[in-house]
Amino acid sequence: MTRIRRGIVFFVLFCCSLFSQTINAQEDYKISLGTDLCAQSPNLLSYIKTKGIDILDADKCKIRSDIFVSYSDSKVYFGTNVERNISEVKAIVDAFPIALRQPYDEDEDAYQKPDTGNIFTPITGSKGDRVWKKNKWLEWVNPKLDNLTWPLDLYVNPYFQAFGGEVLGIPIKYRTGTGLTIGFGTSYSGPMETDFVKGGIHLGPLGFSVTSRIKEFVSKYSSNRLLVDTRSTWIGNWNNLFTPHLGFEVTGEIPFLKLSYFSTIDTLDETDPPVKVLNEVTGQPMKNNIVRGESFGFEVNVRHLRVLRAAFSKFYFARYFGEYHLGFAGKEMKIHTFIFDFRINATFSGKRDFQVLTEIYFDELFEGFGNKSIGLGPSFRFGATPGNNFGVITGFLNMRIKIGDFFDRISINNTNCLQK
Repeated sequence: MTRIRRGIVFFVLFCCSLFSQTINAQEDYKISLGTDLCAQSPNLLSYIKTKGIDILDADKCKIRSDIFVSYSDSKVYFGTNVERNISEVKAIVDAFPIALRQPYDEDEDAYQKPDTGNIFTPITGSKGDRVWKKNKWLEWVNPKLDNLTWPLDLYVNPYFQAFGGEVLGIPIKYRTGTGLTIGFGTSYSGPMETDFVKGGIHLGPLGFSVTSRIKEFVSKYSSNRLLVDTRSTWIGNWNNLFTPHLGFEVTGEIPFLKLSYFSTIDTLDETDPPVKVLNEVTGQPMKNNIVRGESFGFEVNVRHLRVLRAAFSKFYFARYFGEYHLGFAGKEMKIHTFIFDFRINATFSGKRDFQVLTEIYFDELFEGFGNKSIGLGPSFRFGATPGNNFGVITGFLNMRIKIGDFFDRISINNTNCLQK
């Protein structure tokens, strides 16, 4: 009887132990920096190398940043600004030795288990202080690790927007400055604001582009009808930017500074000028910027101040087509599991009236939506209206598409090193 009792007790304890390990296996945990993956988890090491995740130390075995495994939000956070869905690595992280798993520290910085609150938590309170700290609202990124620091690669940009925004830069070969560029609109324009389009080649620090226009991208031309038109709703037909039928642009870029020169080749607009919308109070035409002749421009920018763990962020002050701009653009910004793009640009009065463009793109409308390759959201322009007040000029949808992760110079260089 004694032996039977001992056997039962042993069996119960054994089952409890297995059950405890099963429960623990599903708890969020941290893999501390300095962990030797060669010895502790070769499968995780292989995954990191295969995906080109820049987290390994010089010996290619130890990690130089914490890895956070969060079952609660189905994410694995690899160091700075890299995350993957847990479904990709679930078998690997489930098998990681339980004895080496570290618990989360409640005061730990970014990439710990996300707060259970929502995106309004920083405003409404609850665990707001920790949320603000964890999400790294603003941080200075080491230029040596920034994927857009190498001077000849500054033009590289995987994000293509339907209207305006950063010019798409497709590298043919890194570190040589050789690539292609395509843009619909300017870096400072929004939907239905300008007819400007361009495409070109980048060689070394210089870019050469042929420019043209797509008239349907702006509201609007007279089309041989009456030159004076009434104001339109939601798609403003005033305070817009009109460019020549054919032009040529040269750019040169170094860290913190971009210079540009534009020259008109052909206009072809003698019988089809932009419409005029009159101010309903003064009777004077509302302003447009009709670009002709030559124009010099510049942009002073800061790319190393990263906001909300953005994959790309930039503060800038610029002059383009005779207009001065001040603004910010951020891609794949994060608050908990909420991922979004944000852009704001102020155009100062001069060629046109003062206006503010603001856009927000939702990168994950629901789980699995586009895997951050698509961003979709509203775009608004605010400025002087024909009613002689400050209001909405244009309200429209805009979107951006991320072409691929192979534009990440860090991952490519790391992969090359691993192959060597």
